[in-house]
Amino acid sequence: MRPAPPPFPWLRAFEATARHLSMTRAAAELNVSASAVSQQIASLEAYLERPLFRRANRRLMLTASGALIAPKLGNALNLLHEAIDDSLPARRRQTLSVKVTTSFGSQWLMNRLDGFRTRHPNLTVQVSATAEPIESDRSTAEIEIRYGTGDWPDVEASLLVEEYIFPVCHPDLLRRKPALTSPKDLARHDLIDVPGYPQGWSDWLRAAKISFDWMKHRIAVDQSVMAIQLALEGRGVALGRSPLIQRELADGRLVAPFPRQVKTGAGYWVVHRRRNAEARKMLAFKTWLLTQTSASPPKITRARNKSSHS
Repeated sequence: MRPAPPPFPWLRAFEATARHLSMTRAAAELNVSASAVSQQIASLEAYLERPLFRRANRRLMLTASGALIAPKLGNALNLLHEAIDDSLPARRRQTLSVKVTTSFGSQWLMNRLDGFRTRHPNLTVQVSATAEPIESDRSTAEIEIRYGTGDWPDVEASLLVEEYIFPVCHPDLLRRKPALTSPKDLARHDLIDVPGYPQGWSDWLRAAKISFDWMKHRIAVDQSVMAIQLALEGRGVALGRSPLIQRELADGRLVAPFPRQVKTGAGYWVVHRRRNAEARKMLAFKTWLLTQTSASPPKITRARNKSSHS
């Protein structure tokens, strides 16, 4: 006979922490205290007789054992949620249509949606990056996560997360020549740019008091997810936008070579029609979204240049 599995709360605490790489965010999702999450994970580690997380440069990271277990447990919990959804009467299941930009959807929203499903198993969220703005008569979206400054007429907008910009790159770029030890060194690197944003490289360089023709070193792409991918491949230095690169910074796949951050004045907002303000399913999603962020600037630690002198 197989041994009895560990208690479900231990597994749920581990899965949420592995997904967020943060006990604080896991606790907020599960509606328990961070100390409770910590104790549940410690109990699971004692049960398995192996560590599942380690601390590295103040960041929480999975051990080899944790990385092996996390995706399998995530899949198992998804199957459990699907089974519960399938068992609910059709009249109890609802669908909420959400419009979001491609970059924010893939980099921020999608890896958090399991937390919403845990709290609201009878509500299915349909995410689209191509739907019409919710003000449009042709829009089928009920709620939207929109980039901007929040000054849109005829809708209700609540700030979800502010945006800060700063250079990011692959860690290997710090070990290569030319050196990347001060902002002036950016003049010798390719700078990955997404031209569609109101604030960009010029704003950060101006704040850093750096003057050079960065356009000569520019790689232009039309979406942030493409800029992030190029940076992950070591193709150049991207201008990181704080809401979109949290995972890559947390797990060390990208690093910030310089500590300076510039607040753009823009951000991502939860937007909906005023006449829908009391819709129960929309209100549940909006309330959950607003628990997922912090009002503080992103904490970044300057990556050390580890280039050798050989």
